[in-house]
Amino acid sequence: MGNNISSSERKNKKIEFYKEIDNRTTDLEVEKELKYYIPNNYEDIDREHMFHFFQSRIFQNNFSSPIEERLLREECKVLDIGCGPGTWLLDLASKYKKSLFYGLDNNSVYPNEIKPSNLNFIQADMFDGLPFPDNEFDFVRESSMSFLVKADQWDFIISEMIRVTKPDGYVELHEPYSTFNGIGPVLSKMHDAHTLSCLQRGVDMKIIINIDRIIQSNQNTPIVYKDEKSCILGPNGDKIGIVIQDLFMGFHDNEVAMENLSPVLGISKEEYKIMMKDLIEEFKNTSPEYKLIRFWAKKN
Repeated sequence: MGNNISSSERKNKKIEFYKEIDNRTTDLEVEKELKYYIPNNYEDIDREHMFHFFQSRIFQNNFSSPIEERLLREECKVLDIGCGPGTWLLDLASKYKKSLFYGLDNNSVYPNEIKPSNLNFIQADMFDGLPFPDNEFDFVRESSMSFLVKADQWDFIISEMIRVTKPDGYVELHEPYSTFNGIGPVLSKMHDAHTLSCLQRGVDMKIIINIDRIIQSNQNTPIVYKDEKSCILGPNGDKIGIVIQDLFMGFHDNEVAMENLSPVLGISKEEYKIMMKDLIEEFKNTSPEYKLIRFWAKKN
């Protein structure tokens, strides 16, 4: 049996969770479809912030590379590509004041005025190449771009990350992915539709678990390390499960997602709305596994 949690109880659990965190195809068609994946309004940006704190809680840190001592004692240069609203950078720039932080994104949803003095944002498209010289940064990081990067683009993106990293510096990639462990029939349909929608744009979600092979193929990063964490999506995953459920539903239960996924599912918009309600009920009686994975490597 699942946990029947009231809306007020769920709200209280979310508040408790964040308190704990605080303490420690045409171009137009593609642009429309990508609204499903890229932050475009305050709610999307809020979810990006929430996901950052969720990741930090799961891993108990903001990165897996052994770079912290250098961040504390030196003037390190750190780059976050596809930085979105810059949540990760804002967090680190406030903590590691001796280091310099740079965020790059082609969608300028990051703050330009209210930010630490050691943080700068640059509007540029990573698919055109990173606008920096070789060996520029001590730490280069990418997160949650698997919905956007096409299968034939990963090698270029990772090569660019390695190129702008200094010798003895680190590259790190963070990506979420779902398994079929504990999954129910409604979530299974949603997962299949999402996977097919991505494949129609040339994005293969299965590449995520093999990104280490792409990193290893570069002669400068032959050794790759993996850090993997998992949780249960939904109320049976306790407070963390409720938070990731809210993030998941926010990502899927909206007009743009409905427009993109209902044709793939072969259902009407009204049927899609019913499906979302069924999914919430399904979470109460299942324990689907949700994973986060980090790959990191030191540049020779």
